Amino acid sequence: MDYKYLADLLFPNVTMTPEEAEAKYPPRNLPEGAKVTRFAPSPTGFVHFGGMYQAVVDYMLAHQSGGVFFLRIEDTDGKREIDGAVEALINTLKYYGVDYDEGMMLE
Repeated sequence: MDYKYLADLLFPNVTMTPEEAEAKYPPRNLPEGAKVTRFAPSPTGFVHFGGMYQAVVDYMLAHQSGGVFFLRIEDTDGKREIDGAVEALINTLKYYGVDYDEGMMLE
C-alpha cells in the first residue's frame, strides 16, 4: 500500500512532514517522574462538578510532580459552542485557583 498516497487523499491540506511537526514541539525539560496533564473541556456551557474535579486532579498531579498542567479548549464541536463559554471556563478555573501552565489565554 502507498501510505503517502493514502495520506494525501485523507489529509490534502497537510504539508508538514512528521519531522517538521516534531521539531515544532521540542521535548520539555522536566524532572524525572514529572507528569504533563491536560484538561480539555468543550465550550458548551458552564463547567460542571465532574469537569472541575478532573481539572483539580490534573492540576494537582502535574504540580505535585514538578510537571505541567495544560488547558486545551476543545474545538471539534463548533455547532454546540456557546458564546462566552471559553471565557467562563477560564474565569471559573481562575476563581477556584486552578492555574494552568500552558494553553488557552484570554486577550
